[in-house]
This record gives sequence, structure tokens and C-alpha cells, in this order.
Amino acid sequence: MGWFYGDKSYISSPLVRKLTYKRVTLITGMKKNMKPKVPKVMKLWDRLMLRKRFIIETDFDQLKNIS
Repeated sequence: MGWFYGDKSYISSPLVRKLTYKRVTLITGMKKNMKPKVPKVMKLWDRLMLRKRFIIETDFDQLKNIS
């Protein structure tokens, strides 16, 4: 069992099914055009981890683009 924190672009039915089969929970933000099937309330821990993921991706991008 685990968690996969991803960008909104990772939301897809096939991916969610694969991750569910492997007992992994997909945690992403909601797309603006999505109709929520579940409440928009997200656990505080998950919100914090999504923020950290964005910080880490920004750092990786800066490291890749250093000349």
C-alpha cells in the first residue's frame, strides 16, 4: 500500500485502475473542468505533500537547466 502524488495530468481511469490493483492511492489536484465524484476536502497531510512535490519538481527543473 502506498501513495502516488502526481500532477493533475496523471488523472486517467486506466492509471487509477492499475494503481488501485497495486494498492496505491493516487493523490492529485482536481482539474477545473472535472465534476467531483468525491468531496473536494483533502486531508491536510495530502495537501502538504502535494505542495512539497511542486517544490521538488521546481528544484529538479532548475538543476537540469543549469548551464
